[in-house]
Amino acid sequence: MLKLIKWFFYGFVFVLLWQIAQTMDNSNEQISASTLRLSKDLQENVQNSVKQTQKNITDFQKDLADSVKQAGQQYINEIMK
Repeated sequence: MLKLIKWFFYGFVFVLLWQIAQTMDNSNEQISASTLRLSKDLQENVQNSVKQTQKNITDFQKDLADSVKQAGQQYINEIMK
């Protein structure tokens, strides 16, 4: 009888450890999926930031070129007077 109780106890411990292992695997899978989603979101945010920065630089260069052109025109107009 004692051996039977001992084997039931071992079986219970085995099933308990197996369930804990399954839970941990599921948690790891969820963490991996969350990490992948987060990295994708971060990558998209960085790409959007780079695009916005490039647009801002292009706009600044155009504004600077227009300012230089206007200053040149004013200088020429002053010289021609």
